[in-house]
Amino acid sequence: MNTFAIIGAGNGGKATAADLALQGKAVRLFEFPEFAANIAELRQCPRLNASGDVAGEAVLAGVTSDLAEAVEGADAIVVVTQATAHERVATELAPIVRPNQFVLLNPGSTGGSLEFARVFREHGVQELPLLGETGTLTYGCRGTASDVNVYLKVRRVVYGTFPADRSGEVADELEALFPGLVRVADVLAAGLTNANPVIHPAITILNAARIEKEGPGMHFYRDGVSPSVAKLIEKVDRERMALMTTLGYSPQTDAKTSKQQGYAESEDYYECYARGEVFGGFTSPNTLDHRYFHEDIGMGLVLFCTLGKLLGVAMPAAEAILHMGSVIQGIDYIAKAGRSLESLGVDGLSVPELKQYLKTGIASHSP
Repeated sequence: MNTFAIIGAGNGGKATAADLALQGKAVRLFEFPEFAANIAELRQCPRLNASGDVAGEAVLAGVTSDLAEAVEGADAIVVVTQATAHERVATELAPIVRPNQFVLLNPGSTGGSLEFARVFREHGVQELPLLGETGTLTYGCRGTASDVNVYLKVRRVVYGTFPADRSGEVADELEALFPGLVRVADVLAAGLTNANPVIHPAITILNAARIEKEGPGMHFYRDGVSPSVAKLIEKVDRERMALMTTLGYSPQTDAKTSKQQGYAESEDYYECYARGEVFGGFTSPNTLDHRYFHEDIGMGLVLFCTLGKLLGVAMPAAEAILHMGSVIQGIDYIAKAGRSLESLGVDGLSVPELKQYLKTGIASHSP
């Protein structure tokens, strides 16, 4: 993989573009026209100034709002967007993606690669490209204009491919580019390590007044996590792990994962989030109209709870946060079903059929 198209020029997209370019890859950075401000300076001078764990002047091969231009001839397409944009990205890629291109969702936000597969098929893609997704973004970062500060190149990020039995086609090369990557059984095993739905909604809802009044004046983790908030995070995390156990995966607490990733120094939930060195630097959003609700509740927790029903796993804490988020936003996230078994194209499959589909990409019967 020598030529990369990076879809999305936000924080993560810029970090990914800089990292790969500094490793000698030809990188084209794409942003949708309505977000062209993200790449305005880079169009004039296609150089990203990276600092932190990824440092240097990264020269880009191209910067564009023309998707076809970005992906034509690329060996790999890396989608670095919020989950709420996945369906749109997949829809616009469908006419131009090629079977020999590798499409990686960084992150997949629990099931993003399956949603891409469904959308591709619905739009007539006869031979799917190999798809992959990471459990979380490979960087802790913030970017503005032509600068990106990579606080952390995450030291442990699990990933899977769809179908799983083709993972060997990209594993060695991918893990060399992103040394923190750890391959797991399949994309659902990777997606269920996504702890954003576990952490962000609990902190946001229990600090809603302060976020609305102080915005970035509040440090999200350092100020927002108290012992009681940590208890709620732990409860939702235990429910997430129960889903994984029931599906035959090997879970671990997110506090342990966060320590392995380099965000924190302790595996205790309170000490991890409230006092973790890297966590401590992140400030709060300036509004509740934010991905911590629309993505992490409206997609992440909706899918967690849907899986709970399928597997017979009780999800009382996740369901409580889901309902509270719906009330605060005035959105029925359950009815909206932003990410569900249906949106992933696996509704109607039994658990054994789901596992077989994840492995081979072929359902034993149509969902």
